[in-house]
Amino acid sequence: VPPLSCSLLTRSICPLARPAMANDELLDSASREWISRREGPRRTIYFTRKLPGQANYARTGQYLGEWKANKYHGKGTFESANGTRYVGDWVQGKRDGMGTLWVKVKGELRKRYVGQWSENHPHGRGVYYYANGDQYSGEWKNGVRHGAGTLTTEKGVYEGAFFNNKKHGFGILDLPNGDHFEGMFVDDMKEGEGVHFYFDKERKTHTKRYDGEWVNDTPKCGYYTEMPPDEMVPASRQPEPLPPVELVAPERVISDRLAEIRRERAHVRAERVPLDERFTPEELEALRIAFGRVDVEDKGEITLAELPQAFEQVGMEPSNEEIAMVLAELNKENRAETTFTFPEFSQAADLLSPLEDLEDEEPADEF
Repeated sequence: VPPLSCSLLTRSICPLARPAMANDELLDSASREWISRREGPRRTIYFTRKLPGQANYARTGQYLGEWKANKYHGKGTFESANGTRYVGDWVQGKRDGMGTLWVKVKGELRKRYVGQWSENHPHGRGVYYYANGDQYSGEWKNGVRHGAGTLTTEKGVYEGAFFNNKKHGFGILDLPNGDHFEGMFVDDMKEGEGVHFYFDKERKTHTKRYDGEWVNDTPKCGYYTEMPPDEMVPASRQPEPLPPVELVAPERVISDRLAEIRRERAHVRAERVPLDERFTPEELEALRIAFGRVDVEDKGEITLAELPQAFEQVGMEPSNEEIAMVLAELNKENRAETTFTFPEFSQAADLLSPLEDLEDEEPADEF
């Protein structure tokens, strides 16, 4: 005897069975829900809607793939009316997992992004192909470049750290003219210590270098020196000489100026360096607990008078001189009512103590 099919079973036995109806009875809501339910692999489903001012319906998109609870879930391909196409993984109706996004340009499909997704955004590792020809390969976070990556543009190739879509941290930049830079970046600009190697087209090698401080993409103070000859490039044995130094005590003058620039820019650099690059997750959690115990009203800030109490929570006891230094670095007034947000409190902790000091601290018991 062949096994009974689901359609022959009663609804009480098989919940997937369609509700019984009289021959001429219109579909009730339960029947319509059963018929329209999308679960598992399905053939292409087309989506349409009536556009304003038009009598006919227009197609707005189509989806071929797997479903779960009436949402795209699993492997699938979605194509919108303008030709944009996504092929890859879906979770609860959102692009999530590995996938490739294609866009239509002048009638041709061109790859825009291939890599990992989360909640409809590039997240993880992936390659993005920009419309102007630029290309980024690296780490993403919530749809923006974040982490380690390589950005190739007509202005050069940058390989290094990104934060919130911008070059931020240590990076290496190769320019079209052959110049080479290694150093620190803040908000897409050279900021801090860096070395710039200058390429000589005639000698076909780097002949000079600049070591020093950079401010807003501009060399501020440092040393220009001649590069040692490259044995593989005979012409480099006769470099164009730099003019002799005529400054009295040049090393002391430059050293003092470098220290001055670093003091002047400390507030800017501390303010821009993200907390998750300065501290480990455990350190940040310890600082948050300390801040929260003092900010009992959850106002999001503590006063200068409360600052020592917060530091005590993580085992720090700064002196009055050290507190004065923090105020100067953060451009804060020395008044009891001066306030500090959590990021400012964390920056103050970073200024006062090396990271190693906080690594050994255990978060205080919350109770």
